[in-house]
Amino acid sequence: MPFIEHGRGRAYYRHWAATEPRAAVIFLHGFGEHTALYHRYGFALNAAGIDLWAVDQFGHGLTPGTRGDFGSVDESSALAESLTELAEAAHPGLPLVAQGHSFGSVVTLFRLLGQPDRYRVGVVSGAPLTPIPELNSDSAFELDPGWLSSDPFYLDALENDPLAFVDADGAPLARELDKAWDRFGTELPRLAVPTLALHGSADPIAPVAGVRSYADQVEALQLKEFPDARHDLINESVHREVAGTVVNFIDAAL
Repeated sequence: MPFIEHGRGRAYYRHWAATEPRAAVIFLHGFGEHTALYHRYGFALNAAGIDLWAVDQFGHGLTPGTRGDFGSVDESSALAESLTELAEAAHPGLPLVAQGHSFGSVVTLFRLLGQPDRYRVGVVSGAPLTPIPELNSDSAFELDPGWLSSDPFYLDALENDPLAFVDADGAPLARELDKAWDRFGTELPRLAVPTLALHGSADPIAPVAGVRSYADQVEALQLKEFPDARHDLINESVHREVAGTVVNFIDAAL
């Protein structure tokens, strides 16, 4: 796999390339995941003429670091910046889409707020925009795989993939999310980039009510809720519908 050089080490990334791309998605995954879990999504985007660039964040996949420790929001944002530069070099002038899932969605939203002219579209899924009761700085953060998805293919991948996990020290993640929650109340209403928030109505980790509340207040934030779907929405049983919704949103924005 190719990699991005960073002060914390090499961050490995994947690029799913469309034959004749008309847009490029810069993607950041969530806790316990890595880029290889997104092959289906990459192929779905490629079929619609959209490139996908995704990086194994620190502490995940092949990228070094303490398991589950993304580092800071700024460090994750730096990885997304490097991916963006790679996408720009590959196809200068191609419209860019910033996308993130779970913790990756938090980083993505701050990037959209900080660089409103860099990306044409934003997409977030399973966004924890309000505090997660199960997550605190004093204990391990452990997920029940059944909270994540009802798709047997994905659950099998989580169980048998040595690079995927559902538990780790919760302190680093809690630290960064606490900072983010303190900022969202004042900063998120300034969001100007058209952004699609995808969320499962049965998400037990990041309840949809928090996203629904922000979507009611922020004109640029559009919520698409999927009935009975859980947290890892892109890898849920409705993954085809989710991918189609993203493609349609990008089409409309472009």
